[in-house]
Amino acid sequence: MQLSLTSLALFVGVALANPLAPVVYKELETRQGPLIPDNCTTYASVNAGTVCIHVPYDCTSFYEVQLGETCLSIAAKFNSFSLTQFFKWNPDVGQTCISLRAYVPVCIATLWYSFVPPLIQYPPGAIVNATSTPVPIMPQITAFCKTFQLVGEGTTVDQILIQHGIDIQQFVLWNAMVQVQNPVVWRDYFVCVEV
Repeated sequence: MQLSLTSLALFVGVALANPLAPVVYKELETRQGPLIPDNCTTYASVNAGTVCIHVPYDCTSFYEVQLGETCLSIAAKFNSFSLTQFFKWNPDVGQTCISLRAYVPVCIATLWYSFVPPLIQYPPGAIVNATSTPVPIMPQITAFCKTFQLVGEGTTVDQILIQHGIDIQQFVLWNAMVQVQNPVVWRDYFVCVEV
């Protein structure tokens, strides 16, 4: 007991005698900026465990993802929101839906959003002239696109480039979300193939 009281006294003495400690702390606080609270909602269930989910504060309806479901299958099940909107409401799933987790709830409605389904359902691989912009499109597509292609299952960027006789630099310029080093397009989304 004597040793631990001595250690405690030594620790307190060093802490009180060290005038640089507050300065270093203030410097770190200034460099990091103010702390921004995380809008994480903790969700716990037997199947999912405890997870942190991020959803809009005004979400009015939730759906618990079932095993084997995808973002596309959930959107098709409810037919009341676009995939683009689903990704905005549920940023934790990622823009490719890679982080969608079974037994974890996702937001499927807010008061301010109303879904307008597309008038025409195109088959995968369809090429559409831009009399109007088809939906859904990949984010950050150029506003000057003349022709779109609906990406089908298994379609690669290389296949699209060969089919339309364009190079990767043109494609990335028109579809800014696609990266040159790792060109990936989303299945069931339109990409720009001509300006």
